[in-house]
Amino acid sequence: MKKNSLFLPTFILIVFGYFLYRFDVFSKLKEIFENLDPVYLIFSLFFYLFTYIFRAKRFNIIFSSISTPDLAAVMGVHTFFNNVLPFRSGEASFPIILKKLFRVDATISSVALLFVRILDLIVLSLFFLASVLFVAIGNKELLWIPIITISILFVFLYLGLKLLKRFRNRFFIIGTVFSFVQSFISFKSVGKIFFYSFLTWLFKFVSFFFILKAGKIDLNFFKTVFVSTFGEVTTILPIHSFGGFGTYEAGLVGGFSLIGVKVDYALTVAFYFHILLLLMSGILALIGWFYLSKRLKRT
Repeated sequence: MKKNSLFLPTFILIVFGYFLYRFDVFSKLKEIFENLDPVYLIFSLFFYLFTYIFRAKRFNIIFSSISTPDLAAVMGVHTFFNNVLPFRSGEASFPIILKKLFRVDATISSVALLFVRILDLIVLSLFFLASVLFVAIGNKELLWIPIITISILFVFLYLGLKLLKRFRNRFFIIGTVFSFVQSFISFKSVGKIFFYSFLTWLFKFVSFFFILKAGKIDLNFFKTVFVSTFGEVTTILPIHSFGGFGTYEAGLVGGFSLIGVKVDYALTVAFYFHILLLLMSGILALIGWFYLSKRLKRT
């Protein structure tokens, strides 16, 4: 990674540190951790673990020769790298691991990952839209969000399909995606992958709900989906910082502010939320790493 590319994520961390100091987040964070409910934390980790299993099931449909436990371990390592490395550079770990351990062509695995990411974005949009509708029931001022969201989705779908048909034979990556879908995935398989994508996000949001409950933050499920979606969207932006610190919190604070939470408290909750999420990701990555290390010794 070039030194120049490290400037932006480093700058974001410095700015983030300033706001943590300015709003006295660490003292407030201490109170949350002192009163954590371990039962809710266990529930959260349980549901978060299942998101890895459902992710693995999606790729098991595409790469049927690789078992679900093997792919779940890959998901653990891959997700952690994605969480901690800037600019989504952790995505490269997926094709690298599959090539090294399972001899899967890097181009095929990369396109499979891109295909699944597109489905993820669609499912996330549907969850967000449902959450906005429920949240807007109690806050009519937020009705503009679902209207804009639906409009943007239709525009993107229309333009996306038009561009794909027009440029499928002109750009390598677009042509590769079409070839991949035609060669590796049937209509029935797409339905299964979409279903597992739905379960992945459902269990992920339930896990988020229990993270907040553990810290005595009282948000219902749909408000949890609404707020956390803003944080999740930041992970796909090209400005994703080291560990997502600063960028992820900014997304969450934006979501909290829309439902009337003050910035200082929202930043504290966002930081707490992010720390717990990285800890769970790290635990599962460590388990996945040990599992894959043993498998590597056998190959």
